[in-house]
Amino acid sequence: MRIRIVVPITGLDQQAIGQRLEYLREIADPRTTVDAVQVRVGPPAIESASDSVLAGPDILRLVQEAEADGCDAAIIWCGGDPALDAARELVDIPVVGPGESMLALASILGRKPCRITPDIPVLEMRKDLDRTISVIKSMVEDRVERGMGDTFVLGCLALWGLGKRLREAIGVPILDGAEASLKMAELAVEMGLRHSKIAYPMRESQRPDSP
Repeated sequence: MRIRIVVPITGLDQQAIGQRLEYLREIADPRTTVDAVQVRVGPPAIESASDSVLAGPDILRLVQEAEADGCDAAIIWCGGDPALDAARELVDIPVVGPGESMLALASILGRKPCRITPDIPVLEMRKDLDRTISVIKSMVEDRVERGMGDTFVLGCLALWGLGKRLREAIGVPILDGAEASLKMAELAVEMGLRHSKIAYPMRESQRPDSP
């Protein structure tokens, strides 16, 4: 199967995107190929509602291109799932949101899912990874102690690859959006699932062959 990653921000260079692809390819099923495209117009990082709106048009264009290119599924690389519902209206392939994927998995792993996002700018989260991990661990331990969560999702895709490391260190379920969305996309394709067009209807004017 072929899965397309749609990077909705302009603040990542090709080396950074390549690092993310390398990780995804390591954890993907051997039969899965993963590639990535990046918006031309969008914010450096998505940290607000206005950032999500700014990224939206190019996300939609790239999701449609993914389907036209023969991809089996697309993943929008952001924990806030920008333009997710709109993208699902425009194509027939599964479009997966990391935030939604993490919460879906968390809902079967515990009773109090809790979203954790360190108060660090998105593009700085990986500059001092040890510090970022320390902040997340403290936040998780605090929420556990106060009874505010028993299962945790990492709210930003800058935290890719940290789910397994953190859950092994702390001993509670902690999910990162990269692993959750990739496995959800693979499962959807493997099972032959598509989004309901009752939930995500495509108007005639939205069809690629519409005059």
